[in-house]
Amino acid sequence: MRKTMLALAALLISTIAIQASAQPAFVARKQVSAEAARKLVDACIAFAQARNAIVGVAVVDFAGVLIDMHLMQGGTATYSETAILKAKTAAHWQRPTSQLEDDVNSKRNGASVWIGDFPRAGGLPIVIDGEVAGAIGVGGGGAPEACAKAAIDSVIGRAAQAAQR
Repeated sequence: MRKTMLALAALLISTIAIQASAQPAFVARKQVSAEAARKLVDACIAFAQARNAIVGVAVVDFAGVLIDMHLMQGGTATYSETAILKAKTAAHWQRPTSQLEDDVNSKRNGASVWIGDFPRAGGLPIVIDGEVAGAIGVGGGGAPEACAKAAIDSVIGRAAQAAQR
């Protein structure tokens, strides 16, 4: 009985070791291209102009690295900074920043504030085939999340959806 148990344990350990060594050295994932980022920024600017709003718009990759950004004439430095922070926060948390703002305001979860993110409405993840490929953030204007959503809908071709985890 003891020899059987030792043999099974050895088999289990070798199976785990083989599976661990068989894992790929890299992970392929979706990422927003520079061209798509520019189109997202332009679409958001067009949305804002149609509503006589002034905004700053930023697009980041899935890691929160800035790809493209634009501040409309008449916008303040705060608009551009908050656009970048909202985009980074949406990419980091893989969800709309309005949800994080609700969590903080209701005292349900303040983690996004504790770690230095910016939980204010206006940031949306850019989801492609169920995977977060980047995020867009909008600062200023009257409806920053609507602007971000309109840009995603027009460039990506469908409404932002929840990332699959």
